[in-house]
Amino acid sequence: MAPGDHRILIRGAGELASATAQHLHRQGFTRILMLDRRYPKAVRRRVCFSEAILEGAQEIQGVAARFASSLAAVDEIHRRRQIAVAVFNVEDALKLWQPDIFIEAAMLRRNWGLSPAAAPVVIALGPGYVAKKDCHAVVDTVRGPQVGAVIDDTGEYLENEPPAAIMGFSQERIAKAIRDGIFFTQHDIGDEVERGERIGTVVSVYGVEDFRRGVPVDASYTVTARISGVIRGLLRDGVPVKAGDRISDVDPRGRTDDLDHISDKSHRVAEGVHEALLGLVHLVPEERAAG
Repeated sequence: MAPGDHRILIRGAGELASATAQHLHRQGFTRILMLDRRYPKAVRRRVCFSEAILEGAQEIQGVAARFASSLAAVDEIHRRRQIAVAVFNVEDALKLWQPDIFIEAAMLRRNWGLSPAAAPVVIALGPGYVAKKDCHAVVDTVRGPQVGAVIDDTGEYLENEPPAAIMGFSQERIAKAIRDGIFFTQHDIGDEVERGERIGTVVSVYGVEDFRRGVPVDASYTVTARISGVIRGLLRDGVPVKAGDRISDVDPRGRTDDLDHISDKSHRVAEGVHEALLGLVHLVPEERAAG
């Protein structure tokens, strides 16, 4: 069975999900549908197919994606040999589109109800999932010698990790939301910033009950760079955020090719997903893959 015969549904269209989709598409798996939220929270947007949701299209290192407003549009996009990106409900997509392979790549770090029954082949990007219980295989996304490793028996030991250290800076590179609100910015990826410089503002949105609890009317706060460098990742202007969401990523090295290229870690994770898929694709009934 040819790779292009298989329907692949990927939940998530952020950095790791996009690297996976880009790699699989180059390997001949051209019928890929990616799902994300209406206002994506990807930070490294230049290497994320989620940008197609708001821009209509996105290309990453030679692979193109286009926004699909309906399931009928998905088929047309695939005929163009492009990746389809949509905002469908995942349960509806599983039921109506009936993928042969489902890849959980939203990086929720917890199981939302995923099970091996979701599709003939179910692969999850860890941590947060256990192989043979929640899915058929887990791919390790934790930076280190095992990143990209295929785990087919457990995955319970995988833990969250801090941002990669660059020139001795790790957590300092990242700015996160401290309260819910809407992020506004006039900056863009590739801009140079100084330590303490304002990157943007989060304006909080409150209801009547919040006012009754004494929340101040001018509840907004400034998001500032914690180190000097070049903005490597940044949320879009006007995107809603929740407390703890990552807003920006500053690279102290200055301008590098990383702004527009898939990272080494993401490449390794994508290769791991491909390896897992090849080891499990025999589980797809031939009549499904040919349909």
